[in-house]
Amino acid sequence: MSLYFQQSAELDWLLTDRKTQASTQPISDSSLSSIRTIGTNEWAPPRPQIIYNLLPPTTRKAILMRCGYRCAGCGMKISPALANIFRYCAYLGKYFCHSCHHEQLALIPSRVLHKWDFRKQRVSNFAFDLLEKMLLEPLYCITDINNNLYKSVTQMKYARALRFQLYFLNEYIKKCRNGMELLEDHALNSRPHIIGDPQLYSLQDLMDVKHGTLLNDMKMLVTRWLRHVDNCGLCKGKGFICELCKREDVIYPFLLDRTVQCQMCWACYHKSCWTGTCPKCARIRSRKTMSQSNEKTSEDAP
Repeated sequence: MSLYFQQSAELDWLLTDRKTQASTQPISDSSLSSIRTIGTNEWAPPRPQIIYNLLPPTTRKAILMRCGYRCAGCGMKISPALANIFRYCAYLGKYFCHSCHHEQLALIPSRVLHKWDFRKQRVSNFAFDLLEKMLLEPLYCITDINNNLYKSVTQMKYARALRFQLYFLNEYIKKCRNGMELLEDHALNSRPHIIGDPQLYSLQDLMDVKHGTLLNDMKMLVTRWLRHVDNCGLCKGKGFICELCKREDVIYPFLLDRTVQCQMCWACYHKSCWTGTCPKCARIRSRKTMSQSNEKTSEDAP
């Protein structure tokens, strides 16, 4: 039997944090009778949340004192002398009673994202079900959370290069009438974000990167799409000629080891030729200046 978790927008939460209460309008008894509420004035249940930062170090006593020695899941209160019977949830960083914490094991996203640690930790029933629901969702932007992961983990560095290749190749394949079947038939169809946004990962994606399965799937797809572009006249016609060296070889932005792309006009150049000055941007600026000058001249004319 699958569990259904209500969206936070469906519920009115009674928060216990003093600072939150100070900035929140009080709810009258008459309004409480007509809306759905969960919790009491002393306790509120956990809410679905994405936690991607490591939990700060603290102690059992400090956590339980903060919540009034109540179970974070059901609100059951115990004597401080019995605090050791509560179980710690490694995802939420709170303590739960035995009924709300069956010591199920799960990957902790923050430990994967910051430490590349895939050891499973004990979590509460609520957190276990929540993590299961989020497993396939592309919720984690690596550049925003921990960009150093690309430097410290070789597999992630390789995955990043493959994903950027797929991202640029996709722009060619999806606009080519000869390449539609390539978009419809590949191993990554169930993960459109892999091609659509090079920085987004789900927890399952990170697991598959570590085990090598996702890297193999992406490598096979890159090889297949590169073969198409090499043999397709339509795709070749959308390539670039390096304006800096004027060589006749056609280059593409997905040749990451050989080319660089201007971030203003998206023109493509050899890495060995690139000096930081884009000839196409210079022409655009020159034409714009000339156009503005002509407009001013025509306005000044009698």
